[in-house]
Amino acid sequence: MWISRWNENREVESSMAYERDLTHAEARAIIDRAVATSRALKQAGAFAVLDAGGNLVSLSRMGEAPLSSAWVARAKAYLSATQRAPSSASVLAWRENPPLFAAAQRVMRDEIYPEPGAVPIRKAGRVVGALAAGGIGPWTEIPGIDAPLLMADGVRANAEDLIIARALQIPYENQHPDTERAVGSWVDERGDDLPHCLDVARRYADSVIQCGRDRGQTHFAVAVLDEVGQLMQVDRLDGGTMMSPDVAEAKASTVLNFLSPSRGAVRLAPQVQAGLRSFVRTRLHFVGGGVPIVRDGYVVGAVGISHGGGTEAEHELACLGISQVEGRPIVFDEPAMDSHSTRQGGGAGGSGRAGE
Repeated sequence: MWISRWNENREVESSMAYERDLTHAEARAIIDRAVATSRALKQAGAFAVLDAGGNLVSLSRMGEAPLSSAWVARAKAYLSATQRAPSSASVLAWRENPPLFAAAQRVMRDEIYPEPGAVPIRKAGRVVGALAAGGIGPWTEIPGIDAPLLMADGVRANAEDLIIARALQIPYENQHPDTERAVGSWVDERGDDLPHCLDVARRYADSVIQCGRDRGQTHFAVAVLDEVGQLMQVDRLDGGTMMSPDVAEAKASTVLNFLSPSRGAVRLAPQVQAGLRSFVRTRLHFVGGGVPIVRDGYVVGAVGISHGGGTEAEHELACLGISQVEGRPIVFDEPAMDSHSTRQGGGAGGSGRAGE
């Protein structure tokens, strides 16, 4: 009898279709609402959505937001996702017991940031991830913004918590009860056609994603950096590996350090690679999959891809995605060799040509 029921249950379970708790599309939609509310309030921040395991699904940084806002948002979201509670709950406990925070930092896998501004994402009462904001304060007043825009349920709200509530479409909850009044600054978001603007950076990311889908590649991650290495957009598609967002970012960072595709760095001698990793402050990854965005002969940004079918396929996908945005073919020479490479030759990393 027991064996029969166990077999029946197993058959039912095996026939159930797998559904992700938190999809990339859902994460993007949440961030879209956060960005829209931020723009209405003339604010600029970074927004990160992580899954319940504390793994990045999507991150967007508005162009005028501090560089650190991306790191802060991710660290706060990690705390909320893994603690299954708003980050403010942990902050209150740690404020009263600093050794407890030190212990938590030691045992947790990733860096945590002990500040309010992160809230769990729930489905059917279950935590499936978390959203956090970085770079936006608990402003109760913003010069030039009408007071009703900073109201929730008939009471004065603060900007950070209001943005979070609107993004998650949940009732407003104040995570900054000690802040009765705080005046923020009006932020004008820059608008041009370079990837230091979020909308432009997203065009490159979205183009890569669509080109990948057209090629049957749907489980990768893509990162877009601006000309000075600031993280603008990261996306991990459904089924992408947990490490893929970090790998994609490292490839894009390698592009900006060499001003050429990351595949050119593959041929650097192992001792040179080791030396660069030891003292260069940004992440580096000496494999293909990172491609520069070039305008008028200048590198103005970079795209990095990870888990996209191998490094050559990732290089091709990045070139294809960029070309769709630029409206012209993107072609790069084969990387040559120099004295730092594993064998002798010409230049270091392979030059880029657009429109050939």
